[in-house]
Amino acid sequence: MNKRSIRFSLMLFSLFCILAVAGTAQTAKHTSPARQTAASAEARNQLAAYVADFQRHPEDSALRQKIVELAKSINPAPPVSALARDSFTQATARLRTASTAEDFKAAGRLFERAAMQAPWYAEADANAATAFARGGDFEGARSNLDLYQEALRPGVDANAAEQLRREIDSQQAAQQFQAALRQFAAHPSYAAHVQIIQLVQAMKTPPEIPEEARGHYVMASVLAGSAEDNPTYAKRAIDEYNAALLAAPWWGEVYKKLAKVETTLGQFDEAIANLSYYLLIQPSDARKTQDEIYRLKALGQKAVDDNAQRQAEDQQREIQIQQKPSATVADSSLTIEGRWYPITETSSYFVGGQSNPECDYEIKQNGRRWTIANSCAHHAWTIEDVDVQARNISFRILGRDAAFPFGEVTVTLSLSNDGQELAGQANLYDKTFNTVGSHPARWARR
Repeated sequence: MNKRSIRFSLMLFSLFCILAVAGTAQTAKHTSPARQTAASAEARNQLAAYVADFQRHPEDSALRQKIVELAKSINPAPPVSALARDSFTQATARLRTASTAEDFKAAGRLFERAAMQAPWYAEADANAATAFARGGDFEGARSNLDLYQEALRPGVDANAAEQLRREIDSQQAAQQFQAALRQFAAHPSYAAHVQIIQLVQAMKTPPEIPEEARGHYVMASVLAGSAEDNPTYAKRAIDEYNAALLAAPWWGEVYKKLAKVETTLGQFDEAIANLSYYLLIQPSDARKTQDEIYRLKALGQKAVDDNAQRQAEDQQREIQIQQKPSATVADSSLTIEGRWYPITETSSYFVGGQSNPECDYEIKQNGRRWTIANSCAHHAWTIEDVDVQARNISFRILGRDAAFPFGEVTVTLSLSNDGQELAGQANLYDKTFNTVGSHPARWARR
């Protein structure tokens, strides 16, 4: 049993004791002969008739209300029958020895029986509410609390009952939260996310973050620090952040950091979804978060457009390749195939040089497919989309390296008449695919 449950049980037991004592005191007051003499005989006779009718029709809530209102008008209060007091005593003993939910509910039903036998017996209603609450039947507890407050005579302090109502609400919210958390773990859907977030927001004291979630969060934070340099770390960070959210789906900061890593990988839709959860949790940060969502939508659309353009270009190049099966010139000595090194180094995305033959760029043709390999190239950079047309070659260098402001370089080179040099131009784009600049590029044959 957790600390919250222990506090709740102690509070309920204390309230039970208070109401039991109050019940004894009020019963003693009811039986005071001096005060009974001042009661209206006609009202008491009417009350007795109502009670007899109610025993035959206990489901008649309107009749019960008449009995309660009439009893409250009689001064001194009408006495509680011996039968009702006996049921109250049995219920009290059952409650004190109860250890299971069913035991508490059984005690609650005995208190309800006492209240049915004397509908103005407010203490029976209050103790029924206490018993049902400890048994986890919160609707039954609220129903009996309502009856208790209806039966209270003017001037009687109802603060204890109001405190019990607040504790019942809190305990039920905690129970609903645990059920929602189990459902989320089995099926982490959007609806399950939102339900848990709303339940936590309704709590006066948010639940503590589990240690399991904190462990995944710390691991993710370490990996995310290198996410821009290494896509593998970015993917592992995403996995760790998601594991943290599986254990604590109400943890807003994790959604925000997860979205940041997803953005570095171009996973814009996923990032937008997680920022939407963060927006639910932190509405005070709404303006900044919503603007970031707009930005990611724009980047996502740009990525879709760029990808469509590249696919169209690839299809066009494929058609050209099919139309020209051989990419070398008629003179075999002037082929582009071979090993090459950069003559000048305007940016370190080109590696090697005349003095570093081990870092040469090796251009090969395998059937209709051309490749460029370099054993010294930075692991974060790749050479893709190699296309050779006669004495012309083009390719793209792609990667995300924190040391450079660009994310893509497109290179176009042409073979010299003597076949010993490739010369052309390199165009640079930043990490959001905006043009950064261009410069000449020259390679020499090894």
